[in-house]
Amino acid sequence: MTRWLKILLVSLVSFSQAWALSNYSLHPDVERILMQMSPPAGVVIEVESLSPDAMSEHSQLIQTQVDALKQRYADLDVVIVSHGRELVEFTKPESSAAPSDVLQTFETMTKVQGVTVHVCGVVAGWQGKTDQDFVDFVDVSASGEAQINDYKALGYDVVVIERLSDKERQQLNSQQ
Repeated sequence: MTRWLKILLVSLVSFSQAWALSNYSLHPDVERILMQMSPPAGVVIEVESLSPDAMSEHSQLIQTQVDALKQRYADLDVVIVSHGRELVEFTKPESSAAPSDVLQTFETMTKVQGVTVHVCGVVAGWQGKTDQDFVDFVDVSASGEAQINDYKALGYDVVVIERLSDKERQQLNSQQ
């Protein structure tokens, strides 16, 4: 039974990869990485937004980037760091609610493609969330920015899907 489930998941991912690559363009930084003769140490995909819906808005675009990177470099370490209001989309659904499409998409990326998802503990706190509020496949980092800097120090390339300006970043804590 488990074997058939894995086969089904791999088939679904393969189908979604083909569909996604035909409907979403590659980020210029991902295109540059794909042209390299050898892979970087890893890739960080960064999302930092004032919109609590940004992960839903970007999920297929992110999936396309992950698919392309993993197709070219199967063993490449890919991580996603969410450190804006969008991180609320990674909270556990209410007990009676089914997981959202965005949660299912990112959980599949973690389980099938080995992607790690981090959210920022500082911003989570500003949004009234604790470590226990997030789904199991998400790692709550002390600081999203520090997490990205740690990966940079290890030689990871950063692909920015969305990043706040300094002025917008000041609004992150003030508008809850």
